[in-house]
Amino acid sequence: MGKLKKFPTLVVKKIDGGKDPLKTVEDFILRLGFDPESVEKEKSSDTARWMFSVDSEKELEVLLEGIRKPTETTVYLGINICTVPIRGASDVLATALEVADGLVGVKVSLVGHFLVLSASLSAVGITGDDLEYHYKLLSAQETWFRQQLVEELHWDDAPMD
Repeated sequence: MGKLKKFPTLVVKKIDGGKDPLKTVEDFILRLGFDPESVEKEKSSDTARWMFSVDSEKELEVLLEGIRKPTETTVYLGINICTVPIRGASDVLATALEVADGLVGVKVSLVGHFLVLSASLSAVGITGDDLEYHYKLLSAQETWFRQQLVEELHWDDAPMD
């Protein structure tokens, strides 16, 4: 039997590709007509958060989490729908869940005392067009969702305070 040949240990280096998600989100915010620095609410080495009013009734939150780990970085887009009142909260939440069955690519959540529509997506390879698509998807369904909620609960308008 012949001598066994030893091969060198294979070392594979990970190379992260794609654009910087922080720059992509800032470019998206610029595209919406806002200065990212002026609407920035917080920034750390691992997260960045912006909030701004896109019209008189709509405030958009953009959150970038996991910046230090590019393969795990996520982008969150959220729009407040209404304040959930303490009295009748169970009716509001049950109705919101029923109406949410008609949502596509968007989820409804209770965040603090607000009912929120949001979209979360991986930031790996994300583009400004991807963010704009999800924002438009969110924005279009926000109008429908709010209207359905107001009708089902027999409200005059969705409370926002």
